[in-house]
Amino acid sequence: MKLVRLGKDLVKDEDTGAILNTNEQEIEKAKKVKEAKEVEKNEMEQLKDDVNELKDMMKQLLEKMNNDG
Repeated sequence: MKLVRLGKDLVKDEDTGAILNTNEQEIEKAKKVKEAKEVEKNEMEQLKDDVNELKDMMKQLLEKMNNDG
């Protein structure tokens, strides 16, 4: 793998053409942002599931009340 320096923190892998960041602080920051977004996405999906479950339970209650009434 041959690397070519593009800037202070960037190098280019001439074999793959990939541009790589060599600033470890920026890499860690990006990882933390990605992890936080994933947690937020999972929480949103859980909330959607919970709302759907509540809606189903309400439908069942209403059906039961209408059948008993």
